[in-house]
Amino acid sequence: MKKVICINNEGLELEFNKGEEYEVDKELETTYIITNRLGKKHTVFKTNFEPAENAEDKN
Repeated sequence: MKKVICINNEGLELEFNKGEEYEVDKELETTYIITNRLGKKHTVFKTNFEPAENAEDKN
């Protein structure tokens, strides 16, 4: 399953931690539908997340 990493947690502090990886349930044009650590699904803007593969390249 595809994973994304949170790169901006502004306004999302309660559900998502910056730098943490989350599973993608569905990818849409401008958003991801992802599951957080508590097992809840959320729709998030792609600008707040990036694919996990790309994030690893930056380190």
